[in-house]
Amino acid sequence: MVSWLSYAVVYELLLSPLAKYPGPRLWALSYIPSQLSLMRGHHHVKMLALHDRYGPIVRTGPNALSFNTAEGFKDIYGFRPGVPQFPKDPKTYGSSLMPTRDAVGGFLDNESHSRQRRLLAHGFSDRVIREQEARICSFIDLFISRLRDLAHQGKDIDIKAWLEFAAFDITGDLMFAETFDCLQDSQLHPWIEFIFNSIMGSTILSAIRHFPVLAMLQEVCTPAWFRRQIMQNFELSAEKAERRMTLGADRVDFMSAMIKNGLEDDSPHTQDEKRVMRMSRHEVHANSTFIILAGSETTATAMSGCIYYLCTNRSALDRLCQTVREVFQTDADITSATCASLPYVDAVIDEGLRMYSPMAAHLPRVVPRGGATVAGQFLPENTDVHVPHYASYMSDTNFFRAKEFLPERWLGTDPQFDGDRRDTLQPFSMGARNCLGKSLAYLEMRLTLAKLVYHFDMELCPTSERWNDQRTYFIWHKPSLMVRLRDRLAV
Repeated sequence: MVSWLSYAVVYELLLSPLAKYPGPRLWALSYIPSQLSLMRGHHHVKMLALHDRYGPIVRTGPNALSFNTAEGFKDIYGFRPGVPQFPKDPKTYGSSLMPTRDAVGGFLDNESHSRQRRLLAHGFSDRVIREQEARICSFIDLFISRLRDLAHQGKDIDIKAWLEFAAFDITGDLMFAETFDCLQDSQLHPWIEFIFNSIMGSTILSAIRHFPVLAMLQEVCTPAWFRRQIMQNFELSAEKAERRMTLGADRVDFMSAMIKNGLEDDSPHTQDEKRVMRMSRHEVHANSTFIILAGSETTATAMSGCIYYLCTNRSALDRLCQTVREVFQTDADITSATCASLPYVDAVIDEGLRMYSPMAAHLPRVVPRGGATVAGQFLPENTDVHVPHYASYMSDTNFFRAKEFLPERWLGTDPQFDGDRRDTLQPFSMGARNCLGKSLAYLEMRLTLAKLVYHFDMELCPTSERWNDQRTYFIWHKPSLMVRLRDRLAV
């Protein structure tokens, strides 16, 4: 045993193909330090510290490397002629306990992912999203109305919660043709609450799969109540999906994109028969659950970050208010097209995504068969590689004054930001598995942000001054974000 351990230490530190890359020695010897960091919720901060100390490439495990550069993003996640896609790391995405493994964001194999993505793409196209604008605006207007009621009562408002209510109601309508009534009831649906809580469970399951013995025991050791809750919530999603499917594909939304060719019946097909691209019923159910979370939580998170950093940077908030209030004379003037014509609105959103990206951690990939080059380094096949978003966006090597919220860096008019690596910012990822919902997210964020500052003066409550000091479990573990709103249009 001692001899084996001694050999393992010598191999990992001196003989491994990854031995030449810098990083903490304990991390090179075992996945324990990195997975403990993930489970404790401080991994995003730890990765920033490691890259600040060791440079753009850090060894984070016996077979793992982290990159914090634009080149890393492009080589790992992007398209490259003659280079196969880097598959998802099964240790992170391969849980058999999570039904969403059969959704577009969960598939490990590229063929199944590509089939589902092609079906879904129509529902997320720019044209279709623009056609949904009136429907989306109705929820944002209700959001503003509920905030106005609270503001008139003189109450401090948890703006984070209300942003979640709006985002989930919008996505629920676009997915199921029925709302979760979060804005009406002033609370998240219990199903959504569990989805949030299950993220922490997913983090633990991911950590377990980094250790072969524990991975074999994960299904046995997972508490029965957790497994039962997963299935109950999946069944609720399936019920909603079934109700929506009875409406058919005439109503253009996310579901119509999935079922426009009918459902896959698993019947045999001859090799000569041209098979129509479809999803199975189970895949529709899985994607319904996945899209509700991916299409809602990320937008609400990004908006929460924008508002926090605006409230802690008065000059940026004042400039945004002036920009919006000078252009729009009435609420009806605020549309996605008019908002898109205001560079400072997008600059605020992009800077918010940089400072508080919904995906604070990383999306692990595996070097494909035959090996591949990443950021100028040839790596052997099966090497785990990733780019941590937070550590990349907050790095002074990528952005000037990286720890400061400075929307003007995205306007291209200030020479002090000429050295910024803007192509490092990839909050929606890139390549074949980039986020389908980018257009929807920007439409929601532009409209919500513009309407907020058009109607209200905002001030951060003292209790939320350190709101950004948070843990992450794949997504941010967000506390209440308390603000005071004043209705500037009140008669």
